[in-house]
Amino acid sequence: MTEPNKKIESLVRDLPDPEGARLFFERITSEHARAARAFERDEGLLSDALALAAWSPLLATTIEQNPEYLAWLAREKVLTRVREAEELGESLARFALTHTQAGAQGMLARFRRRELLRVYLHDIRHATTLVETTEELSNLADAVLRYALDLARQELENLYGAPQCTDERGRTTTASTVVVALGKLGSRELNYSSDIDLLFLYSDDGETSGAGERGALTNREFFCKLAERVSRIVGHPSGEEAAYRVDLRLRPHGRDGALAVSLAEALRYYHETAHAWELQVLIRSRAAAGSAQLFARFSEGVRERVYRPEETVESALTNVRLAKQKIDRFHTEESRGFNVKLGRGGIREIEFIAQALQLAHGGRDTWLHAPHTLISLGRLADRGHITERERGELSDAYAFLRTLEHRVQMEHGLQTHGVPDEAARRALLARRMHFAVARAQEDFDRALRLHTSNVSRTYARVFGTQAGAGSKTEETSVARDSTGASGRDASAQGESAPARSFREPPVEAEADAALAVAAASVFVRYVTGEEGGEGGVEVGSLARELREEAARSLNSRRALTHVARVAASLEKSGERVALSCSALRELVRLCGASDLFGEILTGNPALVPSVATPVEVLRARDGRMLMRSAVDAEAAFGAELSALRRAWTHLVVEIGARDVAGDLTQAESNALQTALAADSINVALLVARRELARRHGRLASGPRLAALGLGRLASGGMDYGSDLDLVMVYDPACPSPIEGMTCEQAYARMVELVVVALSSLTRDGHLYRVDLRLRPDGKNGALAISSNAFITYMNERAGAWEWLAHVKLRAVAGDLEFGRGVEREARAVIHEAARRAGG
Repeated sequence: MTEPNKKIESLVRDLPDPEGARLFFERITSEHARAARAFERDEGLLSDALALAAWSPLLATTIEQNPEYLAWLAREKVLTRVREAEELGESLARFALTHTQAGAQGMLARFRRRELLRVYLHDIRHATTLVETTEELSNLADAVLRYALDLARQELENLYGAPQCTDERGRTTTASTVVVALGKLGSRELNYSSDIDLLFLYSDDGETSGAGERGALTNREFFCKLAERVSRIVGHPSGEEAAYRVDLRLRPHGRDGALAVSLAEALRYYHETAHAWELQVLIRSRAAAGSAQLFARFSEGVRERVYRPEETVESALTNVRLAKQKIDRFHTEESRGFNVKLGRGGIREIEFIAQALQLAHGGRDTWLHAPHTLISLGRLADRGHITERERGELSDAYAFLRTLEHRVQMEHGLQTHGVPDEAARRALLARRMHFAVARAQEDFDRALRLHTSNVSRTYARVFGTQAGAGSKTEETSVARDSTGASGRDASAQGESAPARSFREPPVEAEADAALAVAAASVFVRYVTGEEGGEGGVEVGSLARELREEAARSLNSRRALTHVARVAASLEKSGERVALSCSALRELVRLCGASDLFGEILTGNPALVPSVATPVEVLRARDGRMLMRSAVDAEAAFGAELSALRRAWTHLVVEIGARDVAGDLTQAESNALQTALAADSINVALLVARRELARRHGRLASGPRLAALGLGRLASGGMDYGSDLDLVMVYDPACPSPIEGMTCEQAYARMVELVVVALSSLTRDGHLYRVDLRLRPDGKNGALAISSNAFITYMNERAGAWEWLAHVKLRAVAGDLEFGRGVEREARAVIHEAARRAGG
């Protein structure tokens, strides 16, 4: 076997479709000499292109038809953070300048397909989470819609003049418009092949100025033409596929309604005419393009119709269940096999569980007004409307099923949701889901059965209550566990049942006394260790103590509101936590000082005792050991990330509590947070190293990599919410840790995983935002740079502003001996360069 063939075989060996990757390589290198040369120069690019081909024949074809995208991908793939719509809009504007021959429709389709190369590469490499992937896909759609809206409006104003209206002072002004995103785009959960559900609104009726070529139109006619034109630019194929399939059927009056409606008309429709399912749709709505102010007026105007304070649990669940049954009646399988979206235990059932409970309780609890499915599940669990077990099972199932949906759709770019029955295709799909080759299909089928059965069980529990006994109370519905059994036999658990079910008071409607009593009625059982509170603290006295401590805090209402939420979360979690009155006083003080810590403790009520950690213990705490011990107990990348986040949260709560209590000076707080950041980076490096070994086998040598801190991290001034400004430097004298890769490629992979470990958003949150933009050559530079190249850059090419940014450079994590050597050399180079520049 020739050397090139050996290289290809080593790269495709572990891919899900090695034969597809080989054929792609043969075709593109035989037809495009430039691509062949690029692969020879950059083995990392070759590896990424082969991976894309193995996971997506659609994207393999994209690369073959547009080999110039490879150079773009090599530059852009290194930045794994989510790109905002504004940043993507700038990229789109540059792309449009060089693709004028394609026309707007073809250009937008090509831009989207090019961006999918980067997004899907990060997806299959696990450089981004599901939440980040769907957010970036949504941002991409926003950028396309904004471009199309601006283009279409300019074209129409050239023909008819600007649409005008009269403001409240009688002045003539320009009417505004907004493209409202609904469905998955509305909740920023778009998939790779979603329709985009849109609603076009405009601010006021009136007429255009008539300054264009064809005279005046009514505003209604103008904005209907605008909606039609935007939909055609984005959704009509021209020589190739459309950028997106646009669906306007969710507008007022559906197919019979105008393509665009005024704000007044829309509000009237949703208040007087809309069906329950149409109001449910508005849970997931936001401004994708156009006037955010106009959408805010619309959202405020419909909120009380969507989330009605008088809504009963029974009515809300019945309406959503009927909507689901209507979908089921009209649903026909698009292919043989399980339908990931609409099948039993599928994505739609998870979404409807969340939305039904939001409608049932959202009128009395604004905190539940969260459009994103995973966020809403978390908040419903915090409020006790689903159990923590259900939350975990539904979240895991949602991540699995959405990823499965992505793999199915990205095979050929089709809007399909069917899992194939045919054995070979199903086995290939299982491998694309990262199941090990030997047992891929068996393990995949087992996982699919587990997740769908968990969803079905919770769906039956939530909606079955209404079906079986309409008189069931809200408390009974909430108390059911995930097996569907109401009122689980407490004696089987070895503990008595709670004396009452905690019902959290509305945040703004209840007096401080009611908040304190509600919280105390829960906490009293944990303080005494007895369910009834006999022989210990009484509810009344504890409530008074909570109110008195709240009055001494920075914000009494904020303190009691968060404390009540923490109490609700603690009771529903089932955690066996021993509390003291002193810990509760510390909790009140911390919640009164900070919404951040109030939310953290609501999501992690078992951490309440940590708010009373003595400052001497905190100062002696080995945060690195604590986080490493948590990670060491896990064996998979995702589990390690969750363990790291839980341990980090414990540590940051301890710091925050002592900080608010006044036991720490500002300098001490900053120093502890800086040490925590350094410890976190070290543990993230360990997690990344382990994941590299899982993916590539035992590492050929120990990585010699140092994290150099800049900004607050370098100066010891880290604070709550600070970013990590980093430069990652490796020792070129050591061999590459991954056999078959260059040092630059191997360390780039490692840094990608470090960034994911620190900054990716999971169910347990994230640690820090990581900023690598101050590395040599900024976003166009390598994620990890050799020490030689770094020093050369600082000596020969760095600008004066970079000298200033790097003058306080400090080795903070990784191989500190190596890092401090680089630090000293870099500082000497900077001082010498500054001296020369100064004459």
